[in-house]
Amino acid sequence: MRVAWERIATIIFSGLAWAMALVAGPHLAHALRHPARLVAHASVGRRREQG
Repeated sequence: MRVAWERIATIIFSGLAWAMALVAGPHLAHALRHPARLVAHASVGRRREQG
């Protein structure tokens, strides 16, 4: 029996892409609603790394 590895890889990557979209989607939507807060969090994180 011949295995269609291309098809299996496509299904796996498609599933991973959907999972990432479902997990990251709400976080991205929240970040886009409050961009000023997002920038503030990013700058605090950078300051902590440098200090």
